[in-house]
Amino acid sequence: MSPSLIRCSSAALLSLAGCGGPDFSLFADHVGEGVLLSAYSADADTLWFAGGDLGGGPGQLVRWDGATLCTRAAVTERALWWLHGRSSDDWWAVGEAGTALHHTAAGEQREDVPTTATLFGAYDDGAALWAVGGDVREGRGEVWRRVDGAPWEPIATDLPGVVFKVWSGWFVGDHVSYRWQSETLVPVEQGTRLLTVRGRDEQDVWAVGGVASAAVVRWDGAAWAERAPPPAAQPLNGVWTGPGQDVWIAGNFGTMGWLDGDGWHLPDAPVSAEHFHAAWGHGDDVFFAGGNLFAQSGNYGTIARYGAGKRMVDAVGCE
Repeated sequence: MSPSLIRCSSAALLSLAGCGGPDFSLFADHVGEGVLLSAYSADADTLWFAGGDLGGGPGQLVRWDGATLCTRAAVTERALWWLHGRSSDDWWAVGEAGTALHHTAAGEQREDVPTTATLFGAYDDGAALWAVGGDVREGRGEVWRRVDGAPWEPIATDLPGVVFKVWSGWFVGDHVSYRWQSETLVPVEQGTRLLTVRGRDEQDVWAVGGVASAAVVRWDGAAWAERAPPPAAQPLNGVWTGPGQDVWIAGNFGTMGWLDGDGWHLPDAPVSAEHFHAAWGHGDDVFFAGGNLFAQSGNYGTIARYGAGKRMVDAVGCE
């Protein structure tokens, strides 16, 4: 495997602090032949990205091991929208036309969901794998479940709105949200388009989205409550948090940042004009995955990072 080319700006190289302290920066651009829509890691060693050509082309995987960023093209016939798993050697990537790719230490195999819908989200809760999605043109949502050793099971296939993401028994989508309680999808009222959900715990859950501008909501144990979005923020696509963590967001036109007790923290200027679809904490860093999401052809990936020492890497092919 060829080594990555790691670069710092000349100004940073003159600094006694090396490449500088924690900050937002562009990490990699024009990565592969498809946008990057998701990121996942289970340890500090390896971070995976998934995506693909949104014009109906193939899906791709991208791997960062701390030294090299490498791409695997055409791993599936259609784009992959989301990654999740239970370990670095046991994760799933789901995507268009029911595509489901299972990665294990022995390699990868297809275990597709029997649907023609796009699967926009996946979540492994340790007992079952969930996949959600639907048909955007028809405004119809689907929820599927796969318990270890069993076939995919349809939980609901005609919901009144596409379901975009799932996290720990929470499901959010196009003006819909649900909780999984007593083996039933229980509707929870909310009034906007939510694209991603994630929580610090079961009683502190965050979801983001929006249509013309950013929307941020928080479940406080009783109801969804609107929270002030970042100032002048574009619609949001991704949110990441966890126990004891701040709330990190990713959105259109380079939108990225985090929310803590002091309010929102954003870069002074966008590090990229591209659109970010997902955020993920990895080690001491937070990564933002995206690309030219609205292009009809010639898709490519873009990765930004918040962390110490600004640097850019060039992607190479995985061996």
